[in-house]
Amino acid sequence: MSKPARRRRIRVSTASALPCRSILILLDQQRRLATYDAFVDTAAASVAEAGAARRPISLLVADVDHYRRLAENFGQDYAELVLHTIFDLARANLREGELVAHPGGDEFVALLRASASAARDVAQRLCAAVRGHLFPETDQGVPPLVTISIGVASAPDHGTTYQALHAAADAARVRLKSQGRDGAALASLPGHDASPRRLDVERFAGRGVEFRTLVGLLDDAVTGSPRAVAILGEAGAGTAALVRRLEPEVRLRGGSLVTGRSREQRVREPYGVWASLIAALHRLPGAPSGPWRELHHLVPVLAGDASPAGSRWGSKYRLLDEMSEYIRLVAQRRPLVLLLDEMQWADVASWDVLEHVCQQLDRERLLIALTFRTEPAYAEAAERRQALTRSALYREIGLPRLTRDEAKRWLEGAMHGQEVGREFLAFLYRHTEGNPLFIAQLLHTLVEEGALWQVEGRWQWTPVSELRFPIGLPALIARRLARLSSSTQAVLSIAAVIGDEFDVSLVVEAGAGSEAAVQLALSEGLTAGILRSSYERGGRGYTFTHMHIVEALVQSIPHERLRSTHQRVAEAIERRDRSRLSAIALHYDAASISSPAHIHALIAAEHAERVYAYAAANAFLNVAARNTSTPGELAEVRVRLATLAEIVGRFDETEELCDLAIEWFVGKGDARRALVLRRMRERARKELGQPARATLEALLSLDVEAQGLGFGEERVEILMLLSQAYGRLGNPKEAEQIAVESVTVAEATQDPTLLARALNRLAVTVERAAPQHAEEIYRRALAIFEIAGDLRGQARCHNNLGNIAAARNAWQDARHSYESSIALARASGMPDLWGMAATNLGLTFHRSGDYERAREYHGQALALAAAVRNSEFQLYALYNMAHVEWENHAWESGAELYEATASLAQRIGADDVEIGATAGVGLCRAESDDLTAARSALEWVRERMTRRGDWFQGREFVEALTIRILAADGEIDGAVNHLETVLPVAEETELYTAAWLTIVCGRTLLPRARQRVRPWIMRYASQVTAFGYADMSKQLNDLLRE
Repeated sequence: MSKPARRRRIRVSTASALPCRSILILLDQQRRLATYDAFVDTAAASVAEAGAARRPISLLVADVDHYRRLAENFGQDYAELVLHTIFDLARANLREGELVAHPGGDEFVALLRASASAARDVAQRLCAAVRGHLFPETDQGVPPLVTISIGVASAPDHGTTYQALHAAADAARVRLKSQGRDGAALASLPGHDASPRRLDVERFAGRGVEFRTLVGLLDDAVTGSPRAVAILGEAGAGTAALVRRLEPEVRLRGGSLVTGRSREQRVREPYGVWASLIAALHRLPGAPSGPWRELHHLVPVLAGDASPAGSRWGSKYRLLDEMSEYIRLVAQRRPLVLLLDEMQWADVASWDVLEHVCQQLDRERLLIALTFRTEPAYAEAAERRQALTRSALYREIGLPRLTRDEAKRWLEGAMHGQEVGREFLAFLYRHTEGNPLFIAQLLHTLVEEGALWQVEGRWQWTPVSELRFPIGLPALIARRLARLSSSTQAVLSIAAVIGDEFDVSLVVEAGAGSEAAVQLALSEGLTAGILRSSYERGGRGYTFTHMHIVEALVQSIPHERLRSTHQRVAEAIERRDRSRLSAIALHYDAASISSPAHIHALIAAEHAERVYAYAAANAFLNVAARNTSTPGELAEVRVRLATLAEIVGRFDETEELCDLAIEWFVGKGDARRALVLRRMRERARKELGQPARATLEALLSLDVEAQGLGFGEERVEILMLLSQAYGRLGNPKEAEQIAVESVTVAEATQDPTLLARALNRLAVTVERAAPQHAEEIYRRALAIFEIAGDLRGQARCHNNLGNIAAARNAWQDARHSYESSIALARASGMPDLWGMAATNLGLTFHRSGDYERAREYHGQALALAAAVRNSEFQLYALYNMAHVEWENHAWESGAELYEATASLAQRIGADDVEIGATAGVGLCRAESDDLTAARSALEWVRERMTRRGDWFQGREFVEALTIRILAADGEIDGAVNHLETVLPVAEETELYTAAWLTIVCGRTLLPRARQRVRPWIMRYASQVTAFGYADMSKQLNDLLRE
């Protein structure tokens, strides 16, 4: 029976202190208590006003299931705590201006501005919120499972007065109690029988341990300990569903859960998941207002907050900082949970943002949850995810397939407590293997095909021996879709071409039919569980419940019709929102409509470059290339592709693209464009290992041509490359003179960025002879690069400043410079510079004796070198890896790495590295007692050293090998004499090198010439500690103790 209305003081609250309609919050200015009469008066007036305005309004009447038993088992105080928590959950999960009241006992009522179906959805979410809430443990241990039952009535369907709505909703609640409790029931229409309870497939039971872990991470975040967590599982495992279950808990704590989703596309949207997240955060009350110098390039809705001083081109490092700052500012106002869904499809830039944000977190009230599929196809993205494990705030939660017991609990919950037959459960589990999505789709299919039905409130099913279903989830989904009406299939197919998320008006505009016809089809999709609303109730947005459904719908469209659908979708998006450049370009491309595909892809590529999303820019340029209509258009696209490949260090692509474009511009008589491309090609060939002499000859010829054309800007580029070529050939004086000339020509061009690059090159040439002067030049160049917003130039300068600091043994300064260079290069997508700085940072750890950290950074550099196919870069990474193996006394692997280094150095003409690496092979062989191989290496080295009188990096290996062989041949005096001759020369170049030689040779010579060798050991032992060479200091002192 219905519970009578009680005349008592009740607690009345609105869901927010910011009302939409004042009539609904008359009683809640200070959350005071009011009489039931006052509540009824307010509710009655609201119902009447909504009726007059023909606006929907609904009433929820709810109570706690088995409340009396709860009080008897755990005490009245605990029961009241539960009741107050439920009231807070209800209040926190309603919209602003909606009234919720607690009349007393275990009841509460809520008045919503919503239709009957929308109100029922709200009620079901409230039931799920209570069901999933982790109530405090009791004296008896595990907390009880608490549920509620809610009846729903709406005006005018169930009455036009508050009293009529309350009676209808209360009757629905009472009926629900007799059908198993724990849920929401819509009141039956006058003159109609009550509908039986549906199979509640969405009531997922399970993942309790994982959910408790998530709630714990949320509580950490709310108290100012930010967290990041990855939810891992196969497709259909329910990773995002687990995080969405957290939303009521987030709201209970005064926070917001905001979702961004990566999408599976041929060209991944630059920063796609973050752009959607920040756009959603912007809709929250009190969103940060800027000004933003870069963020508005990515999120156009922030254009009104743009700084007038913003640079024309985006700076990715600054953009990442602004994104982090935006999120931090939001988290200052409220606890924040960011759901990054389907991160296996995220673009490279989105992963960069995630890593950057995690690195910046300190005391923000922020929980970042990312979902990730674990299939082998996503191995590349898994490597980016693995990088997060270095952060102390990062966790991972794996979601395996459901156990048979978990599947049983889910099915019994869906059947409202009815016990499941063993054979039926076995059939279900055998067919789905515990995949939650597969289980849900199979249950829907059973109901739709009449194999699972209700009789007098109990579920029955066809004997499992008679059930026949296709093997595999895709086939089952296709079978379900085929049962929809043909008109609904047609509408949903167009929606699927749009994407996994869409709105009604776009589907209509794309030719799916009238709005009424589209809404009818979408209603069928909602009823079938194919779709769900993607915005708050009353919204016009929808999303497919899983990408498998989108894929099945698109695959069902015949090829020609699919092309025409893509064209209609492209035209519809272009009419509605021209800013969606990538979507427009890709739909036109899929439709084979070349001209608009070409134009929009070029603009999309430019937009991607503006925010340093080079991978996306490259992909869009390739879309533009295949949609060109003339050879000239294709040549222009190839120039942009070549430039982009050069920026990111893919020099093999640069060379190939330049070859293809040069022919066109030469044929058209455009000598300047052809010259630029030929210079780019020579640089690419140099980086790919072309001998330095060949590079020099080609560049000298290009310089003559540039002078003849009066092409000053291009001359500077050529002169800088010439200076590098002379440096590689061991002619530092000529390298410096050419660099000075490049600065002079650059000053005449009045191009500050070009001048800064020329200055950077000049500093490199004087660095060894005049380091202080070089540092001054680097800092001048850095200031120009910073004003221009040139991150590549800044990264180079920071790396070079690190080299100067390292040369004077200022390790902290060096590491700071190298880390700045890595941050700039990594954020800007420049793996060549990133790897170079990583190599140098590894060297600082090497010299301080931290060989594990050194190996980590050298390995990172080696991987980056391989990725960009930069031979010179790869050479030094290999060389340094070999040095680490030497220090770890790994003679065999060290010899192999030195041999690989020498081979590569010979191929690209790096004479000093080839000599040093070959000597390294000899030293490793000598330590392995293979003196024959060591003597052979020394013989080759001596022959090459006849042409080298200078001290170069690696010569210490030559001298150490010479001394080692002399000692092995019994010539101790000759060995010591040689050591005493070379140590002063080495020390003049670098203390570290001299100390290293002393250690390596001292091990052999000290026992045989103690009086002559010991003073050298003492000399360096007293100096190296002050320079931070901890391991070297230990080795020298160990020698002294022998």
